[in-house]
This record gives sequence, C-alpha cells and structure tokens, in this order.
Amino acid sequence: MDYLIPKDLPYEFLKSLGISTVERVSIEPFSGSKKVECYNNVLKFLETNSGEIQFGWSFSQLGKIVLKLTGHVVIKLPDGSFKCVTPSEHEVSEIYFYPDNSIIASVNESRLPAKVFALVDNETVNRFVKFENLQNKMRLEGNELAIELIMHDKYLLSSKLIETFNAYND
Repeated sequence: MDYLIPKDLPYEFLKSLGISTVERVSIEPFSGSKKVECYNNVLKFLETNSGEIQFGWSFSQLGKIVLKLTGHVVIKLPDGSFKCVTPSEHEVSEIYFYPDNSIIASVNESRLPAKVFALVDNETVNRFVKFENLQNKMRLEGNELAIELIMHDKYLLSSKLIETFNAYND
C-alpha cells in the first residue's frame, strides 16, 4: 500500500483543517531536476528563470483512510500561477497544492515537514497515523534509530492496516 495522488480531495475534511483553496499545479520537470528534491530543483530553476519560491503542501492519500500533507516547494510565476519543476514519484502530470509559507519554520536541513491525518475513526488507522507523524518528526530531526523503531512498529500493525484499508475501499 502506497500513498497516491488522489483524483479527488476530501474537501470537507480540508475545510476542517482551515484549508479552503487548493490549486491544481502542473508538473513540468526540467533537465537535471530530481525526484524528492523539490527545494533544490526550485533553486536551480530560478538561477536562469523568473519566478519565486512558494512553499506549501502537496496532498496524497492512502485509499479512503489516510490523508498526507507533505511540505513541497514550487515556482510562483510572475503572473501569480504555480508550476512544479520536480519529477513526480507517482507518474502524474499535476498535483494538488496548498500555498503556505508558514512551513518554512519547520524546514530542517532541506527536509520539509509532513502531516498525516486519519480520514476515518478507526483504532488501527489512528495508531498508524500516530506512527506516521512521529516518524516524520524523527525524520526532520535526523533521528535514524527512532525511525527504524517506528518502522518496526508500523510493520507489526501492517496486517491490520491492510484489512482496514480493504474494508473502507471496497
């Protein structure tokens, strides 16, 4: 099970988080841009092109049970529109993006934050989300040992999570 770029976002849930405007941003990688290096890709692009850095969140989902907001950086073009110059990990041509420069405060050595939310009220999903958020915190801190321990706990939960995923996604 992997997080995937959703076809439709859970807009009512997003409103409960205070997110009301979500942009659809096209992905237009340039020669030399690399997956998972959005910040560096944007800096490199801006060396020879106009625009500015725009921090924010991209969205992915684990079926209908978990929503993940991942810190992401795109180009804000002079006309106010956005362009993503980082190749997709999911082979899509556009992403959902919520501009939010407040995440700059959470950036640690070019590592961008992530937030994970349960979309259903389920004990297994809630435990998984707790592990995901803790793992993201440890990733920002660079705590590899803690990440390994959390990954083990997630592995132990995986069979129950798969059952829950299948129950909500049939």
